[in-house]
Amino acid sequence: MSDRLGDIEEAVAALGRGDPDTARAAIARAAVTDASIGPIAHAVILACEEIESDGEVSPSTWNVVADACPPELMPVVEASRR
Repeated sequence: MSDRLGDIEEAVAALGRGDPDTARAAIARAAVTDASIGPIAHAVILACEEIESDGEVSPSTWNVVADACPPELMPVVEASRR
């Protein structure tokens, strides 16, 4: 798995743990190595904001994350949803 995919995977897993700081750091590392990840970066940031304001990621935001996530990481998204 490339570093970019590993960082995205880490960001999504951190969302599932309710850890916005780790999610932001991981998605920022991924964006440095691949500027084309804008949609998943936006989705992760949205989810981080929800964690901070509501204490969890809403089902609709998890859907946004899933839609933006690379297909090979869908198992991580599904495992990370609460």
